[in-house]
Amino acid sequence: MAKSFTWERGPFEQCPRCREQTFGFLGAGRDVMTLRCTKCRYSHGEVLPDVDKATIYLDQFMFSTIFKIKAGDRAPLGHQDFYDELIPLLRRVVLLQQAILPHSDLHSNETIVFHDPRGLRDAYENIGGDASLRDSRDIEMDQVFAFARAFRDGGEPALTLTPDEILQGSRNDWLPDMRISVNADYSQFAEGIRRERDKGFAALSEVVAAWAEEKPPFHELLRRESQFGKHRRTALATVMQRVANAGAGGDGMDLLYAALEPIWREFLMLRDFLREGASYEEAMQRVGDFWDWSRLREMPFNRIFAYLFAAFGRRVTMGQRKFTRGLMTDFQAIAAYAPYVDAMFIDRECALLLGEGELRRDLHYRARIYSYANKDAFLAYLRELEERATADVRAYAERIYGVA
Repeated sequence: MAKSFTWERGPFEQCPRCREQTFGFLGAGRDVMTLRCTKCRYSHGEVLPDVDKATIYLDQFMFSTIFKIKAGDRAPLGHQDFYDELIPLLRRVVLLQQAILPHSDLHSNETIVFHDPRGLRDAYENIGGDASLRDSRDIEMDQVFAFARAFRDGGEPALTLTPDEILQGSRNDWLPDMRISVNADYSQFAEGIRRERDKGFAALSEVVAAWAEEKPPFHELLRRESQFGKHRRTALATVMQRVANAGAGGDGMDLLYAALEPIWREFLMLRDFLREGASYEEAMQRVGDFWDWSRLREMPFNRIFAYLFAAFGRRVTMGQRKFTRGLMTDFQAIAAYAPYVDAMFIDRECALLLGEGELRRDLHYRARIYSYANKDAFLAYLRELEERATADVRAYAERIYGVA
């Protein structure tokens, strides 16, 4: 475990007791700043002003690009001026307590297969203010169970679509002056992550080839992708077959990966949740009935992902064949976090998909969407956040972190 002093110290002040210029910053965190005199050891705490931080999701490409630039590389072609303003601006809005840039499990998985995973992990924790989001699959699971409760008990699904619902820890705590990082080594998971990513890429390639030949219209693609029950049953059957194959072949790691699949956990939890004294066979039938419930098309994660997938399919029918290995991860991030966060800076192609007619008309989510396509608007948004900092907040930020 390594202690990392992330922020700069403010200057010494006059001690209220001994009147020497030796009264200085000792530490800060949550909502209190502590000062102590290095001469007479007098100390006191000051309550920090309340803040209301925006929650901004930066995609993995943005974090890794900032990391590379800080390491001495140049910005991507045509974007040097953008990053010249962006990097110090992000630092100011974070240290002025106007925003957090939380990382997620999707960032972590991509970081594990990066050429310098420890460096990149430290960078996005540092850049973002130590904030993190709950796992994307856990957020999806929360929505599933909100709808399962409505299915079981009647009434409307109870969803709270705010940043605080999906953040680890408190959004509006002031940043501590000292950040503690753990030099964990996750390299043993890299091969498994690459393998799963390659499987997903191969599967999507087959789907793209089928779309290119069949050329289904958007509404048909959307209908297929919105078949929640069908997709859940297919995924569950696949996992059960993987478990059987891994058990028969003695492949412990594959058995572990199969048993940890989100669909397996969802099925078992729903079976117990919907059982209500019935037999396991009856409970399994209730899970199937729930998965076929038409209202699941309203579930934010399912709805956003289905529209994105259908819009991508339409691009394929119009001639597009190339796509990145991270496309499904991008879709998953948008589906999981767009309903909750205040803004997202995402892949340009995904942002353009969200701007297409049906998606712009039918999808409703909290996040403002930014990409390289409207990067100037993103800078303007950050400047607006910076300007919101009150005089009191600025004064304390200067004393604690050395930023005016």
